[in-house]
Amino acid sequence: MTDDRRDTRIDKNRLEALVDGIFAFAMTLLVTGLVIPNLSKTEAQSALAGTIAGMRHELISFLVAFFVLASFWHVHNRQFHFIRRVDGGILSITLLILAGVVLMPFTTNVSGDYSEVQVAVVLFHGNMLCLGLLFLIHWWYLTRTPDITTAAISDRDAAYGMRRCLIVPAVSALGFAFSFISPAWSMTSYLLILPASVLAGKYPQGTGSGG
Repeated sequence: MTDDRRDTRIDKNRLEALVDGIFAFAMTLLVTGLVIPNLSKTEAQSALAGTIAGMRHELISFLVAFFVLASFWHVHNRQFHFIRRVDGGILSITLLILAGVVLMPFTTNVSGDYSEVQVAVVLFHGNMLCLGLLFLIHWWYLTRTPDITTAAISDRDAAYGMRRCLIVPAVSALGFAFSFISPAWSMTSYLLILPASVLAGKYPQGTGSGG
């Protein structure tokens, strides 16, 4: 009798296609939060520039969310490079990540529209924190499940990847703390991601890392 268990496995390429599609959709959907009020042609002559300038918090939220989502997509691609086959653990973690990604346009729009309200920006920081932790768990799972990876991940590369995966959770936690002082300006904490990533990149790297 043949073993039909192979037929129930999720193909790696199909899961990657789903991930790419959802990331692309979520990143595109972010722009729907940038809505300019209807102005007559006469009003637009004098008020349009000021209206756009007044949307600075919405624009900041959009840019932060877009580039962080792009960074998450890149990290997911790097981590998936190590995967040889998809098991239940990887599938579950990936679906949770995608749920967080789909939620990003909502939390981005809320934080942009109500940038001075702490609970609004905390929703965004919480969304980012959860996504960052899920990527950390994703990488940890890969380092602990060698039978699904293309090659064993060395201890050095595992530790290096974990350090890089800790950047977003740390920055979002900082943003949450800063929101008690200034909800709107707490969004600027995500500017620390790039220099933190550059510093993390100075660590020695072997065959590669997932963060």
